[in-house]
Amino acid sequence: MKKELTFLNYILYSIAFFILLPNSMKEVPFVVLGLFSIFLFSKDRKMDRKVFLALGLFFAVNLISLLYSKDFAYGLRRIEGFLPLLYLTFSYCVFSKMDVRFTKKFVENWILIFNGSNVVFLTIVSFYFYYKNIPITYNTIRTVFDEIPWINMHPIYLSIVSVLGILSSIYIFRENLKKCSFLIFANVGLLFLTGARATFIGFFIILFLVLLFGKLSSKIKFSVAVISCFLIYFLFAFNSDFKKRFNEMIIPVSYAAVNTNNSTSVRIAVWDCGIQKIKSSNPIIGNGIGDVPSILQECYDAEYPELGKFYNTHNQYFSILLGTGWIGLLSFLLFFVYLFIDALKNKNNFLIVLVLFYLYIFNFENIIERKYGILIMLFFVFFVFNIFTKPANKPVEIA
Repeated sequence: MKKELTFLNYILYSIAFFILLPNSMKEVPFVVLGLFSIFLFSKDRKMDRKVFLALGLFFAVNLISLLYSKDFAYGLRRIEGFLPLLYLTFSYCVFSKMDVRFTKKFVENWILIFNGSNVVFLTIVSFYFYYKNIPITYNTIRTVFDEIPWINMHPIYLSIVSVLGILSSIYIFRENLKKCSFLIFANVGLLFLTGARATFIGFFIILFLVLLFGKLSSKIKFSVAVISCFLIYFLFAFNSDFKKRFNEMIIPVSYAAVNTNNSTSVRIAVWDCGIQKIKSSNPIIGNGIGDVPSILQECYDAEYPELGKFYNTHNQYFSILLGTGWIGLLSFLLFFVYLFIDALKNKNNFLIVLVLFYLYIFNFENIIERKYGILIMLFFVFFVFNIFTKPANKPVEIA
């Protein structure tokens, strides 16, 4: 068993370098974890089958929807993108039945590596700007995030990674935040540079929840609250681009008509088409996972030709309703209801906060429709704030 646990260590530590792994290899350690889970299962046949069926239901619903999708080829690609729902859920159900406990030292090291990788990513981006002699503006920073070779990532997903870094740092060092203050500020800087408004607002919501429910001293809660207020003031008072992006969202006249340079107006147009098509779709089973882009494109071409090709609904719930109807949405929500109830039962306040954060962010982005979005989400809800911290009956400790 010792050799197996050492190998498991290597797998989990490799996942901690997530943001620095080349995009073509980001899924590799997760797949290895899934295969390793199959190996462990073959030895003792232990896994939580009921939970696997419940959590795997959403994947099954999408798979069945291929039968009535007109665009089978695209639907098949979407199913391939949802495969982590199958193999990471399987891993979770296998490890939840094993008598393995991760030591505090291991969890602390994993979180330090994960957050340290975020810092290295920011450093690489800085050198890239210098090497390419790119003028530093808010828009060029966001563009470089999405275009830097090998490790490029859309700003919204980077913003989520930064929030996960902040939350995990607070979790592991909640008794002494001074130890991770640099990592927290670096992640806040990354969040700020992404310009992701929904995540930025969500960050302060979950920060409030952590302060309210987290087991932190009154002194730390007061310090974090004061620093947060100062940070908000600083961002809006001294960064005109950041302030402009929020003004676009707050002032209705700025998005009264579609303007491709105004992301809020684009989002509202996309939401409008999503709602229109949901109303005309089969409410029970939807249109099939493969047909969502073409159905939306029909509306964009007719109602908002300025958008051109703009497939994403920018709302995970709308996308699910279009693809698999209420059956799909309910099976998707069942996934999070289970996690929420399990977190309540185990008094896992940080998992509760994380589940609420994702349920919030799904209103603005299709998080699970990009591989790195679904991979990091599943790993944090299944492992970082779940298995990593669960006590075992007869533990074999992993240091």
